[in-house]
Amino acid sequence: MIRRDYIMRIVQEMAQVLARVIALKNRQEYDQAMREIGAALRQLQDAPSGTTGEPSLDDWIALCHQHGPAASGLMTAIAQLLAEQGEMLARQGREKAAHRADTLALGLTLDTLLSGETFVSAELLDRIDRLTELTWNSLTDGGVWKRLIGYYEARGRYAQAEDALFAWRATGDLASEPAGLAFFARLSALPDDELTRGNLPRAEVEEGRREFEKKRTGPTGPESG
Repeated sequence: MIRRDYIMRIVQEMAQVLARVIALKNRQEYDQAMREIGAALRQLQDAPSGTTGEPSLDDWIALCHQHGPAASGLMTAIAQLLAEQGEMLARQGREKAAHRADTLALGLTLDTLLSGETFVSAELLDRIDRLTELTWNSLTDGGVWKRLIGYYEARGRYAQAEDALFAWRATGDLASEPAGLAFFARLSALPDDELTRGNLPRAEVEEGRREFEKKRTGPTGPESG
């Protein structure tokens, strides 16, 4: 009971910080808003997590899951704080830092949604679309790409899932190869009408599979097959 109360208090504190940050942003008090976010994120990092330096997506997810049933709520709160941080960093012209914050926010939001432990609202889906648009052209994190493909696939948006797969592969990440083959195998097993509803008819699935397999990535870089 004591631990549960402690966890709920952390989630509530993050929600309160988010409310203060949004109020400060609306008053254009960006520096104070950034300090609020920084302090809240550092407080979470001080919890026993085994992480050092700038936490990665996997670090944040592992930290949140240490809090058991509250993991989803905490992850959502952190994602929202990071998204606010990204927006204000972008306004300050700090594009690299903004991209990192937006990427983490997107990865955490996708993970929460795919876990099935959060309420799916129009606001949440809009947030994913916005963060995807902000990060797409410079996204290199394979973990985020994999979750984005899973998200589109889960929503039946197969054409967008395929676009994400090819964009991930273009980064040179070797993990995209087995993930891509598994993706096309799953789509091939679906009924024709479902593929058509997802804007990726069977003929296009097979064309995409052939294109994906045409140029396989070897240990030393892309090699033509």
